[in-house]
Amino acid sequence: MKLTLINHACCKVSAGSVNILFDPWVEGTAFNNGWDLLIPTPLSFDQIMEGVSYLWMSHEHPDHFSVPFLSRVAKTHRDKVTILFQKTRDRRVFNFCASLGLTVRELDDKVPTKLNDEITVTCGVADFYDSWLYISDGKTSILNLNDVHTRSDSELKQIARWAPSPTVMLAQFSYASWKGGRENSHYRSMAATQKLQTLARQVRWLKPKHAMPFASLIYFSNEENSYLNDCINTPAKASMVIQEAGATPVVLYPGEEWDIAAGEHDNSKALSLYESVYANLDALPLRNAGVSASLEEIRTEFRKYQNRIFAKNSRMLILLLTRLALMKAFQPVTIKLSDTGITVSLSIIDGLAELDAKTALPDVSMHSSSLLFILKNEFGFDTLCVNGRFECSTAGFARMTKAFAVGSLNAMGLSLAPALLFDVRFIVILLRILHGVMTKLQASERSSGKLEEQRKSQIAGAAVKPRTANPAGKDEESELLRTR
Repeated sequence: MKLTLINHACCKVSAGSVNILFDPWVEGTAFNNGWDLLIPTPLSFDQIMEGVSYLWMSHEHPDHFSVPFLSRVAKTHRDKVTILFQKTRDRRVFNFCASLGLTVRELDDKVPTKLNDEITVTCGVADFYDSWLYISDGKTSILNLNDVHTRSDSELKQIARWAPSPTVMLAQFSYASWKGGRENSHYRSMAATQKLQTLARQVRWLKPKHAMPFASLIYFSNEENSYLNDCINTPAKASMVIQEAGATPVVLYPGEEWDIAAGEHDNSKALSLYESVYANLDALPLRNAGVSASLEEIRTEFRKYQNRIFAKNSRMLILLLTRLALMKAFQPVTIKLSDTGITVSLSIIDGLAELDAKTALPDVSMHSSSLLFILKNEFGFDTLCVNGRFECSTAGFARMTKAFAVGSLNAMGLSLAPALLFDVRFIVILLRILHGVMTKLQASERSSGKLEEQRKSQIAGAAVKPRTANPAGKDEESELLRTR
């Protein structure tokens, strides 16, 4: 087998007559002008598609499922390429690809599927919509974890059953969503560390011979979210973690090919190139926030949003959840529109109302175009959480999530209905995700608060304490300032 890194999460596996392309997103922006590729893709469309017989996509996020790329494939390679995708109950991806005239082969969860006499693939569903892929020819194997969340050892143990000791493991190495506001760099630092700890745990449990960090080759590219780049991990850090966890790191630069049979790979050139790129993050171009939306536009789209939510979900259950003190779902959310200065209260039950911006305490602040995006698209809130183009407190994030997450639910082909309350797997995953985010945010705020208290105490102590010479002849106040 040969492995080529195209860019970000897009790779090409060549195994004899079979060429599989993973998660093609190779140009343009993603997540409502929130992400851009860290490095321009060095290969042309024709070079990328040369010999490709199968195209697998892990999930519907636009950095893995690129509609422009698929549309181009449909025009030029319709008769040459088969789409591989996990079997879903809504079959939305299947239907979309079929509408383009593309052949689609659905993969059953954790069922080995033969592509020919030598190559077998196994796709495993993760969380609500993500998936991993294991490719084997009987001698060499590749496990593509992309950005599958493996929160526990039991989840990794399950994957190991179906993807035993891969020759190569591909995995995400940095955070890729909102991690606190501008001032909460502590949360981002914690998230970056936890991502590396997850990578190490994946290596220890799945026992790959080689591990390649990928699927994080992006930067937060909007004026509103570029601060999120301050703590992102680098391939060099990921490489060290992989080595310490017991696997041999393989670091490829976009456009680079590796013959897996050759064994060892010289990472030095790729690491040197990446070092230069990450050192110049601040010089990368940023996109502006976009065109402001008028309050009337927002009102119009909110009415459509309201009708769509009630058409797809149980009104009775929504009303019930608003009254359950334990859930506190669908409560009014106070949103300050950062570009227009307008503050609104938004509630699926009570509607939308403008508030006095001078007295209203907002739960969240965002650009009016971001609010409009949420109202227009079922996946809008999910997109906002990834692109991080907003500011809010822990409590504000919880309130916003409980108000808008129903759209994300609908985007996955599910609806808020009484039957869903009996879907134990769904409830467990949902609560685990929300609890995990809230716990990390609260821990970060507590730690940040303690650090700030220590800082103020040090400053206050330095201000009242008389200057005395220490045994080394140094001024104590100067020493305090130096160490802080």
